[in-house]
Amino acid sequence: MNQPAMTQSRYAQLNEQQLNEQQFGLKIRNKLNSGNASLDASIADRLFLARQQALSHHTASVAELSLAGLGRHVFSMGSDHWRPIAAAAALLAFLVCGDYITSIQRAAELEEVDSALLADDLPINAYLDRGFDTWLNSSGQR
Repeated sequence: MNQPAMTQSRYAQLNEQQLNEQQFGLKIRNKLNSGNASLDASIADRLFLARQQALSHHTASVAELSLAGLGRHVFSMGSDHWRPIAAAAALLAFLVCGDYITSIQRAAELEEVDSALLADDLPINAYLDRGFDTWLNSSGQR
């Protein structure tokens, strides 16, 4: 079974479950309301006061901004075939940023070498001479 069909069936099951819960709640409400007509006034008053007292102790939930589950909601809104594409895009962005940082570091190193060559008393051709390396190594061992 392909993934979009699985997702659609999962949503269909959730919608059916919600519909069943709503129907169940309506049946209970109708049953309780039908019993209200046969109650004594004193019992109805006590029930009303108990309900008011329970509601006064109930704290209303307040919707707050929460970023902890944001990724789950973003991925659940789309279909499952976007997840590998998003992962590949993140990997590509990581690689491009890494390459950019590496090129900046390499340019800084080359700039440092160029500055040292230009500030030195020796001409650049001296560094290009093959015998110069040999002379440096032999003079460093003395």
